[in-house]
Amino acid sequence: MRAIVVDDERLIAEHIDRLLADAGVEVVGCCTNPYEALEMTKALRPDVLFLDIEMPEMSGLDIAEKVYSDNLDSEVVFITAYNQYAIDAFRVNALDYLLKPIMEEDLNRSLERIRKRRKERMGAAGMIGNRQLSASLFGKFSVYIGDDPEPVRWVTSKCAELFAYMLLQQEDKEVSKWQLFEALWNEKNTEKADINLRSTVSRVNKTLRDLHAGMSLTSVRNGYRLTMSGDAIVVDADPLESFALDSVEIGPDNLNQVEQLVYRCNHPFLKEFSGEWCEPYRNRYRQYFLYLGGKLFSYYERVRTEPLKALRLAEMLVDHDPYNDSLRAAALKLRHQLEGRKRAAAYYEAYAKLLRTELGTEPGDALTDMFHKLTD
Repeated sequence: MRAIVVDDERLIAEHIDRLLADAGVEVVGCCTNPYEALEMTKALRPDVLFLDIEMPEMSGLDIAEKVYSDNLDSEVVFITAYNQYAIDAFRVNALDYLLKPIMEEDLNRSLERIRKRRKERMGAAGMIGNRQLSASLFGKFSVYIGDDPEPVRWVTSKCAELFAYMLLQQEDKEVSKWQLFEALWNEKNTEKADINLRSTVSRVNKTLRDLHAGMSLTSVRNGYRLTMSGDAIVVDADPLESFALDSVEIGPDNLNQVEQLVYRCNHPFLKEFSGEWCEPYRNRYRQYFLYLGGKLFSYYERVRTEPLKALRLAEMLVDHDPYNDSLRAAALKLRHQLEGRKRAAAYYEAYAKLLRTELGTEPGDALTDMFHKLTD
């Protein structure tokens, strides 16, 4: 086992160094400067960090946050003179904490826990390696790992929301902590928002590490970036956006793919999140959905597909755009064909009533003329 010891009191750091050496641990670094410790950790990648919590300029808690957010894969054991720090220690997913003065038996107990944890993690990594994730943004936000039918369980709902937010950013985009405060913790003051953000980032990264997902929220200057190895995750919203922005033409070769995409993306976008940050994304993907759905309906009309199938699609699009006269006209025509004059008339009157009640207006002339031609 390889370790780095960090304590701003050199005598304590050297004492822990000696105890670790006696226990058969290779101490690859022993320092009093927290910034030096962080750089050393990045360069040497030790199995475990023994961190003093109370240090000037940068605390042990801050170092641990950066180690976890940078996905450095080191266990953390905190060293403190005060029992009250135990809660903070475990908030950042530390494996253990030791009270000063450090006793040999307490240190050996921590080392045993470290060996057990790393054996379990190495065994799991050897069996599965990095596994691909898939994320569904339509309906309830869900993330799946490999072929597991059960979605990933996040520690808190904020963990899920933060991960969803970062997924929607451009690849490798740096997101400032101020932007994250405003989006996810705008009801809290800056200090509390910062505590919540760091805690949530740490929990998200722990979940991703445990899943061997090949992804992490990486600390960058005054914010974070979602980094991943290769195609670590497949997001259901991506092909919808690609089909819409690339104006892909629909034909026999891609018809089945487009149909599956439209029906899968019919559900509300991130429906369980109430933050205002969701609204621009909901509007954007609603427009993508309506565009691709409209193209699919036009294809149905062109090839004269089964009327019931076309009606189902038209009604689905109407649910997302209820005041669209063109969609209503298409649905009206198909209802008349499939259900007859009376049902078509009832459909038209229900729509006219909706417009009067909600908008104080009437159906457009084109739709009204079609109605009369169908029912007179």
